[in-house]
Amino acid sequence: MYNELEPTEERPKIPARRVIAMLIPAFFSLGLVVLILVWEEYNPPGWQRAMENYLSAYTDTPRELLGAGNATVAHLPFALSPQTPFRPVTPSVHYQTDPLPTAIRPDAPNSLGGGKQPLPYPVLEVYCIDLSQTDGGDAATYYLVAQHRDMNNSDWIVYIPREDSSPQAVDAAWNELGCEDE
Repeated sequence: MYNELEPTEERPKIPARRVIAMLIPAFFSLGLVVLILVWEEYNPPGWQRAMENYLSAYTDTPRELLGAGNATVAHLPFALSPQTPFRPVTPSVHYQTDPLPTAIRPDAPNSLGGGKQPLPYPVLEVYCIDLSQTDGGDAATYYLVAQHRDMNNSDWIVYIPREDSSPQAVDAAWNELGCEDE
């Protein structure tokens, strides 16, 4: 069939430059995916950042306790209102919140001020954080982190129980928000 005199066809070799030119975008894409995954790992969601900032600034509770599976999403976030036994405490750039008492932190900035808007209600998202299991104490340590949003601004605000609220009222509001795991 084939004669020795007939030329055999060899595959053309791909030049090394072309191989390198094809590998550079592939490595770049892979590096970008790895960078995004690392960023997601070390950049927690807004509610978690707000709670970690509050814990590190205002309490002796270690920030690491927040990852112990004690945060749940409220099933009825619209039940959070100014009348609930929780009060907003984290300073906000856009909204008026209650300042913390100076007994907790003497240098706490007063977040009430000129040009700030009242907190918009209803909120669309609330995270319930129960640190009573991790504290080891008898008293329940309930926190709420709510995202307040209006047409132009959005802030995550940490709520703590009011000093004049009874534990029963705090528990009732906790249940009303749907913070208990089903």
